[in-house]
Amino acid sequence: MTRYALYFTPSLASPWHDAGATWLGRDAVSGEARVQPHISGVPSDMLAQLTRDARRYGFHATLKAPFRLAEDASPAYLLEMAAAFCATQQAIALDAPQVAIHRDFLALTIADADGAVARLAMHCVSHFDALRAPLLPEEVARRRRDRLTARQEALLQRWGYPYTEDQFRFHMTLSGALSTIDPELASRVQAAAQQHFAAVSHAPLCIDGLSIMREEVPGAPFLLWQRCSFAPADAELTHTSSSLQLS
Repeated sequence: MTRYALYFTPSLASPWHDAGATWLGRDAVSGEARVQPHISGVPSDMLAQLTRDARRYGFHATLKAPFRLAEDASPAYLLEMAAAFCATQQAIALDAPQVAIHRDFLALTIADADGAVARLAMHCVSHFDALRAPLLPEEVARRRRDRLTARQEALLQRWGYPYTEDQFRFHMTLSGALSTIDPELASRVQAAAQQHFAAVSHAPLCIDGLSIMREEVPGAPFLLWQRCSFAPADAELTHTSSSLQLS
C-alpha cells in the first residue's frame, strides 16, 4: 500500500524550504518537527490543527498526485524513469510567488503567465502514468467528496487525479479549509502567512528538480525518498513570465 508522489519541493539550500517547513511545523526531508510561528490572537493548537493535513504531505507543489505502483512496476524503475525524465527538463524560475486563497485554503501561488509550469506538470502526469495502479474504490470516493465538476470527474477517471490538464493550478498548500474557523481568525492566519513568506521573497524560487515522495503506509507522513535534478544550471532558464528571458 506504499504510495509515491512526484512533487516540486525547494532545495535544502533555499530559504523557501525552511520557511515552508516552519510554517507547516514539519520538515518533509528530515521528518523532524518544527516550531510553528506564533500568530497574535490565534491559539497555537488552532494553527496546528489548520495545517495538520498539509503538514503530513510537506511543503510542496503537486506535479503528479500520490499513486500506488502498478503490479509490474518497481521503485527502482520509477527512479530510472525519473532520472531519464529530469535529464530532459530545464529549470523554471517562479515569478512573484505569493500567499493567496486557493479554493478554500491558503497556498503559495504564481501567475504562470506563459504556462511553462502547467506544461511541465502535464508532461509529468502523462510520462509516469504507466507506473500508476488504478485507484481503489475508496480512493475514488474520497476524491469525490470535493464535489467535482463533470470535467474534473473525467480527469479523475483518466489520470487518477481531478486537477490536471486545464484544471491544474500551481500551488503549495499552507492550510486546510479556512471556512472551518472564524473569519477574523482566518484573516489573521492569512496575514501572518503573507508576512512569513515575504521574509524570504528576496530569494529565487525555482523548479530545478523532481522530488519523489513516499508514504510508507496509508496515513503516514510523506517523506522525501529521492530528488532528481533537472538539466545543468548553465542551460537556458525558462521563466513563468514571457516578458523575462535569461540565458
